Amino acid sequence: MEQTEQRLEAAKFSDLVRRAQRGSRAVFSEFLTPDAQGRLLALARREGLESGVFGGGKDPERAVVGLWQPGCDPEHSPIDVLRIHWDARYAQVAHRDVLGACLGLGIERETLGDIRLKDDSAYVAVLPAMGAYLLGGLTSVGRASVKIEYYDGELPEVEAGERVVVNIPSLRLDAVLAQTLRLSRAKAQILIRGGAVSRNWQQTDRTDMEVEEGDVLSVRGQGRVRVLRVAGQSRKGRLFVEVETLLKP
Repeated sequence: MEQTEQRLEAAKFSDLVRRAQRGSRAVFSEFLTPDAQGRLLALARREGLESGVFGGGKDPERAVVGLWQPGCDPEHSPIDVLRIHWDARYAQVAHRDVLGACLGLGIERETLGDIRLKDDSAYVAVLPAMGAYLLGGLTSVGRASVKIEYYDGELPEVEAGERVVVNIPSLRLDAVLAQTLRLSRAKAQILIRGGAVSRNWQQTDRTDMEVEEGDVLSVRGQGRVRVLRVAGQSRKGRLFVEVETLLKP
């Protein structure tokens, strides 16, 4: 994270803490990535506040963090869930299609949580103000005409990704991406240097960055990979690494 982004985040988090300390109701962040959630939760603990994570379903990635004084627990969820439905006979819709259609209406990514697809529908966690906006403005996703409504339930569970063991020369970022996403090493380096790659939700342009167990690697338009563990080493020194391929970003 760049220094400017760090300062902006610190200012937002400090404002949330002050508001929680001064008021008698819970206050809520925008949707945050897992690493940002951790930083805000840690700050809340240091300041003596209670806190919680709200994502609209089980095991959310992007989620809203709530802060409140002891005894001032939230009375309701700070997010809504929308169901976007299309006729699967005439169009196929991917995760990135839904995200692109929503952002194409001019809203910020921080107002949207997880997007999960099931059958002929997408379920989207949103801040309440954005729910009403999308309800009135979203009419198509990709080539599909859609209907959108509030959904009185949780997001569907995340489908498990495909787990495989890959044989790589090292834990360099370019080497891991080349093997897991079936790219050439040169193509992986171009994507990294071009700003298309994030490690743990932080963009990086370092091709030689060392990947660690538990890291989540996202490549715009290519896919997402979670590095689970280093399973062993060959006689020639190559590594056997277990990874899980996740949803297309």
